[in-house]
Amino acid sequence: MKLFPPARSAFFLRRQIFPRLRFVPGALFLLLSALGLLGAAADSGGTYRNPILPPDTGADPAVFRFGEKFYLYSTNAENVVYVSEDLVNWKKGPAILPEKFKGAWAPEVYHHEPDGKYYLYYTLKYKIGVAVADSPEGPFEDLGFLAIPGIDAHLFKDDDGKLYLYFTHTPAFTMYCLPMRTPTEPGGPVTKCFEVSADWERKGHAINEGPWMFKKDGTYYLFYSGGDGQTEFYSIGYAGAPGPLGPFKKFEGNPVIKGNDKIFGPGHGSFIADRKGQWWHVYHQKTGTEKGWKRILCLDPLRIDEQTGEMSSLPTKGDSQTAPAMDKDLVWPPEITPRGAYFYRRQNITLSCATPGAVIRYTLDGSPPTTDSPVYQGPFEIDRSVVLTARAYKEGMKASEAGTMRFFRTNWEYPAPVLTEFPSGDPPFRVYSSPNPVAPPKMPFPTPSPVPAENSAAP
Repeated sequence: MKLFPPARSAFFLRRQIFPRLRFVPGALFLLLSALGLLGAAADSGGTYRNPILPPDTGADPAVFRFGEKFYLYSTNAENVVYVSEDLVNWKKGPAILPEKFKGAWAPEVYHHEPDGKYYLYYTLKYKIGVAVADSPEGPFEDLGFLAIPGIDAHLFKDDDGKLYLYFTHTPAFTMYCLPMRTPTEPGGPVTKCFEVSADWERKGHAINEGPWMFKKDGTYYLFYSGGDGQTEFYSIGYAGAPGPLGPFKKFEGNPVIKGNDKIFGPGHGSFIADRKGQWWHVYHQKTGTEKGWKRILCLDPLRIDEQTGEMSSLPTKGDSQTAPAMDKDLVWPPEITPRGAYFYRRQNITLSCATPGAVIRYTLDGSPPTTDSPVYQGPFEIDRSVVLTARAYKEGMKASEAGTMRFFRTNWEYPAPVLTEFPSGDPPFRVYSSPNPVAPPKMPFPTPSPVPAENSAAP
């Protein structure tokens, strides 16, 4: 099953876009919480069990790697960040936002290398705002609001350095993208990505929310959650596109992450890679079938079919499984930039590695690199379709796992997004060209009416 049908227009790029924790009891929980030692999910022997944090620790998790540590930002009562070196054992960090931001949800953080700052995007009373800090642990200083009304902001940096802010406009729960001139200054055009359209997205309430962009082999996968987040029917799907502004096509096999008789309402997550290059899905589940906001944070591997490009993940709870690879003697896998592409005539490629001093070797025919393969000396150019595979080596360490991206030469030039210096378009919400520190008149609390689905059975 392909994400896109055979190409009949330039937008589809090619005939086919793809070529080939246990729970911690009361007293102990309070002690561990006070000590900041909440990683109770790890078993012995490199395995773990979900949940990765105790119940009611948070929801809507967004995990990022800064240096050698992972930072988990989530909707939680104390607005704290959690820190880990292995994605399984987490320590409670400091509060990242001031007390007046209690009630904020779905925070995400982006590190902007040009100025070294960390930018946090949050939702507060259906207003999307941005804050800044010198460290991923904050404290973050609020700068103001960017878009109103809206929820669940997610910033994506494309391979050319351009920034895009994806979020859900409420109360319609329609997905939008806001090109950003800088981490704090929206540009344009303000673009609608997609709206609620499938039966599974209408269970309880008609909702599309919790965006997360994942790019691979030149295709943009915009993951999102659908259905009422208070119910067991909450699930995850994705829409694919040839560019960051679309056009987006929802995968016909959605939802690709959903519950069963043991798992309830898996949704609103993020993706992060381990030292072997395996991608992991960090997300929340409901604790039961009752309606409400009792949720747990979980971690499961992302499955990617390299032949079709289809992605999925199987949610688990209580089952022992192999933990993410975090051997510090293992070289980090090379990063390939761009992350695949459909290109016209020529394409520049850059390779890098997070392990200082590592030597990168690569092939262009999909074969695994060896110590006899060409050494990466600097950016190079290709003029044909290739399957680029790269591996990094360093004396005294284990060679990295191989990373692969696909590049496809086309006989036409895909038009780059035409961006504007101001929030152009006619969106059904307020957009500020720079953060507005003054809240506008109180916005009505959006409460969408239930939309009946043609098929009301659980997915």
